[in-house]
This record gives sequence, structure tokens and C-alpha cells, in this order.
Amino acid sequence: MMQLFRSEKGFHWVFLALFCALLGAAPALAVEKATPSIPVPSASPAVAEPKIKVTDIAVRGNKSVSSETILLSIPIRRGDEVTRQQIVESLERIYGLGLFMDVRAGTEPTPGGERLIFNVVENPPLEGVSIKGATVFKAEDLQKFFLPQVGKTMNFKEVQKSIKEMEAKYHEAGYVLARVGDVQIQPGGILELKVGEGRLESIKLAGLEETQDYVVRRELTLKQGDVFNLNRMSDDLRRVYNLNFFEDIGLKYEPGTTPDSVVVVVNLKEKQTGQFNMSAGWSTRDGPLGMLSLRKDNFLGRAQSVGADLTVGGLLDPKYRNVTTELNYFNPWIDQEHTSLGLSGYARRYNNFYGLFNNPDGTIGKGFIEDRRGGMISMGRPLFGDPVTSTWATSLRLRGERIGIYQFNPTDWRVTEPLQAASSTGTGWDTAYSAAISLKQDTRDYVLNPNKGWFNNYTVEQYLPFGDLHFTRFQLDVNNYQPMPFLKDNTFAVGLKTGTNFSTSQNFIPPYERFYSTGNNLIRGWDEAQFSGNSFALGSVEWRFPIVNVLSGVAFADSGLFWDQTSSREPFAWNRTRSGYGLGIRVNTPMGPLRLDLGTNGRDGFKPHFSIGQKF
Repeated sequence: MMQLFRSEKGFHWVFLALFCALLGAAPALAVEKATPSIPVPSASPAVAEPKIKVTDIAVRGNKSVSSETILLSIPIRRGDEVTRQQIVESLERIYGLGLFMDVRAGTEPTPGGERLIFNVVENPPLEGVSIKGATVFKAEDLQKFFLPQVGKTMNFKEVQKSIKEMEAKYHEAGYVLARVGDVQIQPGGILELKVGEGRLESIKLAGLEETQDYVVRRELTLKQGDVFNLNRMSDDLRRVYNLNFFEDIGLKYEPGTTPDSVVVVVNLKEKQTGQFNMSAGWSTRDGPLGMLSLRKDNFLGRAQSVGADLTVGGLLDPKYRNVTTELNYFNPWIDQEHTSLGLSGYARRYNNFYGLFNNPDGTIGKGFIEDRRGGMISMGRPLFGDPVTSTWATSLRLRGERIGIYQFNPTDWRVTEPLQAASSTGTGWDTAYSAAISLKQDTRDYVLNPNKGWFNNYTVEQYLPFGDLHFTRFQLDVNNYQPMPFLKDNTFAVGLKTGTNFSTSQNFIPPYERFYSTGNNLIRGWDEAQFSGNSFALGSVEWRFPIVNVLSGVAFADSGLFWDQTSSREPFAWNRTRSGYGLGIRVNTPMGPLRLDLGTNGRDGFKPHFSIGQKF
């Protein structure tokens, strides 16, 4: 899509002609005649072109270039009978050596034929190189390509080769429009080169209908007047693509107002960024479910996102009704430093089927109704260098919520009793306030479906003393993606995540804050939330490979361990590590990959796991 093609056809002869024109010392090749002259053949096709017999060949005018070098370059030998055209071809071969400013031919009579004489004018010695217009590289760094020729007779072929090497240096660094546009020989044998590096005259954005122009431009590091760099432009457009507002991005070039400038046109095809969903489902606990979701990821074309969700369980019977509501807002740019702001408010009431708690009689209970009401505010900012291109960021999140824990009432869920044993206060209600700071590194090429790079996140969350919870949560998530050699579009992905809830004073950690093997913490091949603990460690490897069009496959293996530090319920032991493996398919959509995995632990057969987005 972003390729620049440059034709080299006819470059050699154009280069030679350029030197001739610039020097003013190499007129069109001609055969200079001494007496007797070579007869000009008749235009009539019936008359054959006359020939002369060459009894001797001489070279005149050469000083540093040996006659043998010149004579070995031509096909004519003593005793040959040659036409005028063959002499012209010999002149072109001598000129093609690159060592001469002018080459002419003539004859003079000898007994039995003609002596063929080549008169040459050698190039001057190359005494130095002057490079003008270079700003990307230092002139002395570019002059190194010509150093082996300094002090020798100037050779146009070697000069051309050095120019190509110099241009290749630009192109390898991404400056694909750079070229040598003018070559002259100054007095004293100085070769003067003028470099056109390819300046960016302007960037045009085509195809924007909803998205504001500045949303795209603030992701571009290339500005008007910069030397165009394709690598840098590719990184800029990859950043724009990762906004997830566009289906396709194309790039084309238009000539600028000067020979050394270019206009870049970015063609953007917007995709649907708003979602409105009304759906229904069924749960064995909640019965019929009604779900309403409204989300806009490019609100007012300003890259902000807003969302509202409503889920109602137990539609047909109020005594089993659970209601969950949530409002979200996120702005990735609230200032020029790329500071982000996120706001969230929620009231979630749902069934935690997997929560484990200690009953007063010493038995372990499982399952409760969890009611959370609260809000969250977060702010983030890039670290280290340019806020647009920095791969490091930090964020601060403040959260306050009220958590209610209720027992399941099999006859009427409207009549619920607080589950005192599962709360920190012993009342069934806890109030929690926390502050979390995160450090993130993200070098992924594509956010939704990476092929290479790192995504690492380290978070420390401290519950504040004026709440009912008193512990610290540490979480570490490390992921690496590498393209597989010799297998196009195949990716080898490795993920490691670990977390712990830590309390120096052995404070109570409620069951709703435990880690469960669900979602991205699932060990595929085992049941959902089959494992839990106040600490966990989980490793995953995946081989991701294309199948056809939007369909891709994955072979995976997971291995993890969940444990408690201070309880005999789930003690740490290496032999409690559980593993699973299997195969899966991915359907790539604008929202991200739809994921279906079939995993097994080697004992219980295959278990399906469905989700949205890659596991890591």
C-alpha cells in the first residue's frame, strides 16, 4: 500500500549524457576523418555499406589510461574489414569506460589499408567531492562513498556507483524520495553533487466525514517542511489505525511545487464506531435476561468514547431480578501532553457463583449475590520523550465503592440476608476506597491483533485506611509477540501474569476480591472459576496462524496456580499447578477477534471457551 517505485530504465546513458551536457566538453559522438576519408554509404538499400581494411589501430591523447585498456574494450582487431557503424559502436564502448570526456575516431592511409585512430580526452583527476543540500546526514559521511576514487582519473561509472550507494543509504533509512539531482565538475577536479532529499510540502487527509481533522494530525510526527521518511510515516499511520476508527488507510504521493518537494495524500476509510445493542438471553440463575447497550467510540469525531449499559435479569419474575447499570467516559487527549481522563459510575448487582467464603461452622460456602455501587476516575500520561511516540505511560486511578454481599434465597431474591461471613466488617456491607498506579509499556504493532512487540503492565493498588478494606494488590502482566520465521503472518505469543493480595497485618481479604480463573485468567481446558486464591500465576503460549480471509487459528497451552498465603484452604504447592492445551479459531471483526477455544486438561475431554478479543 505504501510503496514508492522509481524507474531506473535508461539511467546509464542519461547519466553519461548529463555529464556531457554539464561539462560542455562531450559533443555527440562523431567519427573524425583523416585523409583518405571513409566513404558515406548510399541511402539505397540495394547498395551495401562500404568497408575499410584496418591495418593498424592507434590511441592518442591518453595519459593515465593505458592504450591496452582502451583497445581491449573494442571488438575491432588489426586485419578486420569494418563499416562506419562498427567504428561508432567502438566509440560508444570506449566512452562507456567512464574515463573520458570526449572520444573521436579518424583514419589515415597505410600500405594495404587504413590506420584506425581513436582520439581521447581523459577526465581530470578527482581531487575532492562537494555535496550540497544534505541535511539528514553529514556531508563528510556521504563523501566516504567517493574516497577510493580521490586522486585517480575520474571514472563516470564509479561515480555513478557511488551515487547509487549514497542514495541507498538514504533509502535504507526510510528517505525514499532522496536522489542526486545535479552533478557538475568544478575547476580543480572537484565533483559537485546536489542532493534533493524530498521535503514534505503538505499532508492532505481524504475521506474524513465524522472524524475531526486534528484527531488524525495529532498522531502524525511528520510535519510540513520535514524530510519525508517512509518508515516514520508508516509508524504514524499505524498509530492512526490503532485508534480503531478506520477500516483502511492508504497513502499516495503528488508532486510538490518544487522538484524537491512532495505532497502526501492519506486516504482514510472510516468505519462504524457507534454501537446500539438490544438483546436477550437466558441464565440458569437469572432466567430471562434483557440487555441494552449504547457505545460511541469516536464521540463527535473527537476520539472520545462514551458508553451506557443496562442489564436486567429475571425479566419474567421480579423475585429473581438483578439490575446492572454502568456509565463510562474516556478522553485520550485533554491537553497537549497527551494526558487522558476516564470516568466511570456503576451499580452492579449480579450472581457470583464462584465466590468462596468460610461459614461460622467452619464449612466453606460457595456463591453469593454481589452488589457494587461506586465510581472511578483515572488519569494517564506518556513517559519519556515525545508524548505521541512514547511507548511508556503511567496512570493513576481512584476508586470508591460500596459492596454488599447477600446470601442466595432460593424462593425470593428480593428477600436477601447479608452474608456477614463474606464481608470485612461482618455486616454484609463494606465500603472501599483505593488508589492504584500503573506503569505500562506498549510496543505492539497492532493493538487488536498484534504480530510483534511487547505489552507489559505493572499495577499497585492500595486500599486506603478510611475504608473497610486494608490490603495492597500487586499485579504484573508481561506479553511478547514475535513473527514466526519462514511462516508469513504467523505469530508466536507468550504471556505471563501474576497477582497477589498482600496484607502486612494479616487483615481479612473478602472473597469478592480474590483472583478467580475466569476471563483472561482462565486455564483453558478446566471449568470456569474452578480455581481461586489471594495469589495466582498464569503462563500461556500461543501459535497464531491464518486460515482464510478473516478466519485464523491458534494452538495454545496454559499453565497456572492459584493459592492463599495465610490459609490452609488453598495453600501454595507446585503439585497444585494445573495445565491445559488445545486449539481455537478467531474471527477478526472491527471490535476485535471473536474467540472460540477448545481446551483439555488431558483427563476430562474438551471444554469450549468463548470470548471477545485475544486472551493476551
